[in-house]
Amino acid sequence: MDFEQTIIESMHIDTQSKILLPDRKKLLMFLNNLSLFTGRLDIIYCNTFLDEAARLLINSIFLYEDGYFDCAFYSIRQSSELINNMLYLSNNERSTLTDWSTKEWFPMDNRIRSHLEKLSESYKEIKTLIPEYFDKHDDLIKKSNKVIHKQGFDTFYRLRTTFPDEYNFSQEEEIKQFEETLKYTIGVLLIVFIILEPISLALADEEVSPKLNYNLLTEPIDTDYFEEFLGLNDIIPKIKGSKFYQNYIAAFADKEPMLPSVFSVVREEAWDVDALDEIEKQLNLLTPYERFMFHILKCGIRISNFYYCHGWNWYFTTIRCNYNRKSFGGEEFENYLKASNLFNQPCANVYMSVLMMYEEPLYLEHNDPLSEEEIQKLKDLEAEGIQEVQKLNADLAEIMKEDN
Repeated sequence: MDFEQTIIESMHIDTQSKILLPDRKKLLMFLNNLSLFTGRLDIIYCNTFLDEAARLLINSIFLYEDGYFDCAFYSIRQSSELINNMLYLSNNERSTLTDWSTKEWFPMDNRIRSHLEKLSESYKEIKTLIPEYFDKHDDLIKKSNKVIHKQGFDTFYRLRTTFPDEYNFSQEEEIKQFEETLKYTIGVLLIVFIILEPISLALADEEVSPKLNYNLLTEPIDTDYFEEFLGLNDIIPKIKGSKFYQNYIAAFADKEPMLPSVFSVVREEAWDVDALDEIEKQLNLLTPYERFMFHILKCGIRISNFYYCHGWNWYFTTIRCNYNRKSFGGEEFENYLKASNLFNQPCANVYMSVLMMYEEPLYLEHNDPLSEEEIQKLKDLEAEGIQEVQKLNADLAEIMKEDN
């Protein structure tokens, strides 16, 4: 290595104080597993904000551990401001998003927060219910600003590493401040996501979730976070008791709760073949596709996996497949559909069969070849499904004719 390169390497590590945060693994794994996603088409862009906010929080941990303490605090503050911006944009005219995207004038964070209480009744109510949480977070961000804006000699790289005692710098105290700021900001992200997408809390609510007989892109929110990371056991109960949330779940009050086996089909896309009699009691809660699969299993046909949408979507059953599939969709499934004989097509050490599920090809993966009797049952189900579609199309055509 030449002399100049040696100097450059020395410059890179000079004045850095590398550490490992006490809760690093726990925090990083939580952020890695964090799934915040809205399926609302009107605010689908919010998913990029949610992803970026989480990314900034992850970056802050690595920045702090690498010695870039001021950048680490700034990354947390960026995440906090981005969360507020997202909620502000989602409650505003679409043109506001255009202005933001094209870097036109856009209000600063202080003004954004004051606007939010006027734009979103839900946000205003939640802040009123847990003011101490938001006050604490605001206080932590204000303290972070002292570091970000380099107020005090203890925020200077060289002085804090060379003369820590002279400038009253305590690495231990700053680590505590950093982790607390990070944890509270993660909490704000969760709270704002609940306001944005209350279904996330409903999915985590044991009393409400069984009544939601559909599988959504949105995942249940982690309701244990506040108690586990901050020792706060009243945040989620207070949000659940809000008018905002109670009004939201009122729409599901009269819905029939799913039995465990039906819940498994709808939410986990998993069929328990020993619970078909129980599932049959709530066929009305299944989608047409799920009812079609049910009738196949009810015939006693031992299917391990159902695939549709050209093999990209699937349901599995408690009949374990002898083939450990590592790829889905693509040319393989196209070829199954093109075969001259659609049933009992060899696939590794199992078999694939194809039939029409209404107007959608359904691929069946099974360990043993289907018998002629089983194939006929499948053909009968296929014919019944086609007749249902034809009748539906005829009824729709008649309705449209009457309207015209």
